Amino acid sequence: MNVTSHRISILAVLFVGGTLCAAAGRSDAADSPEYIPPVPDAAASTVLPAAEGQQTPAVQEEPPVASGDECPCADYCGMPLCSPPGRFWLRADYLMWWTSGMTLPPLVTTGTTANPTSTVLFGNDIVNDGGRSGFRTTAGMWLNCRHTWDVEFDYLELGGQSANFSEFSTGNPILTRPFFNVQTNSGDAEKVAFPATGDQPQVSGSISVVAKDYFQSAGVSMSYNLCSCGSCCDSCDSCSAPCANCCMPMLNCCRTDLVVGLRYYNLSDSVLIHETPQSTLPALAMFDINDNFSADNKFYGSELGLRTKLHRGRWSLEILTKIAMGNTHETVNINGQTITTTADGTVTQNAGVFATSTNSGTFQRDTFTVIPQLGLELGYQLSCHWRAYLGYNLLYWGSVWRSGDQIDLQLDPRNIPSNPAFSPNTALPFPQFPAQASAFWAQGINVGLERRF
Repeated sequence: MNVTSHRISILAVLFVGGTLCAAAGRSDAADSPEYIPPVPDAAASTVLPAAEGQQTPAVQEEPPVASGDECPCADYCGMPLCSPPGRFWLRADYLMWWTSGMTLPPLVTTGTTANPTSTVLFGNDIVNDGGRSGFRTTAGMWLNCRHTWDVEFDYLELGGQSANFSEFSTGNPILTRPFFNVQTNSGDAEKVAFPATGDQPQVSGSISVVAKDYFQSAGVSMSYNLCSCGSCCDSCDSCSAPCANCCMPMLNCCRTDLVVGLRYYNLSDSVLIHETPQSTLPALAMFDINDNFSADNKFYGSELGLRTKLHRGRWSLEILTKIAMGNTHETVNINGQTITTTADGTVTQNAGVFATSTNSGTFQRDTFTVIPQLGLELGYQLSCHWRAYLGYNLLYWGSVWRSGDQIDLQLDPRNIPSNPAFSPNTALPFPQFPAQASAFWAQGINVGLERRF
């Protein structure tokens, strides 16, 4: 996304918020006639001298009206700009969100990549894209009595989700890990379990794959009221107990606020592959093989947006549009290990099958990123201090590193320690680190409670 696109996105956000506020203002103006202050009557205002023997009546003075900055911080209806009573608020949300998931290549099959009859047992699919539970907490406060400035802190976490596969075979069915052999320029496979054929003994083995991910976010923001329209309270019939010093919020108004702040996002995932092939002949070697791929994406930046709130009686509707701009620090760790056990002892080598000396290590990069977010929320005021709400959120992260995208299936078998022809000094430099980026999105619904005091 270039600079021009960024400017267009920001202008679009500002235009939408201003339009909503202006539209609500026209609606309120049409529903409520303009108030025209009465013209003082000179005759009525003239104080006539008292008749002889009578006392001059005392003139009752109107109580002073507190200015917006002198108000007792929303302990009564009407003074703050289109907001319920209370200076502080706490929110707790339950989340049910879906994410874009992680794409995996075929990791476990019953044959080679060149065999059209092979069955993919795990991989060649998108995993961890189902709904998952999470939570979000928010705390905020107004910085002045007219409710034009506020500060808010929030934290969001989606529960980690994982896709698991585990299989053991004595040779039937066949278990293999398919790849493309760059030495022979053809499909091939690393055998985990297979039956005895010719001079090849039977091999029993097990293989397991765990692919998991995790997402969280935190931020602090300040907002300033750009415009507010409509009356703050249509009725204040419940100003007495049980609500003590506050009125039951019966707002009929609209406000649009400019939101600026700092934002942090974290997306991390991993793919762990473990296999243990074992020959039925005790004299042959036994292997314990591990391939580990992990990715971590951290975003640090600022955010700018508009929040428009519409109040009608106890009901409220909030529309939030934000754009976060900053740096994404991306890190990928790749490492493998093979433990070979023979009659002569045990040897450990830092290479597996998909993670060998040619692609192992830590890889990092930093990219400028723009993350837009949309939020909708429908609320209902339960009492003076409690409000329930139902919402929807969507965010889009355009470029991240995922573990599954960094698994290269182009191999030279001579880089695999469990291969009889193991010779890394003469092998071609495959597998490699692809450095492939993909997009991430998250969306879902939330339900929660808000407490104001």
